[in-house]
Amino acid sequence: MVVPGEVVERPPRPAWISDALLAETIDVWTEAYGRPVSEEDAIEILRNVRRLAEALLEAKREVQR
Repeated sequence: MVVPGEVVERPPRPAWISDALLAETIDVWTEAYGRPVSEEDAIEILRNVRRLAEALLEAKREVQR
């Protein structure tokens, strides 16, 4: 439980994950999973999506060579 005025320690995240992106990710995946998604979960989801995108781009570059 968060007490008003209490400082809440947030999980570390890369600079490219903005507050807005994190909030949107939490909203989307909370709805998709049908349960609350934590900031930590959302950061992991975003990192995994980024790794997938990087792998797909690398595969595309390999095919074009």
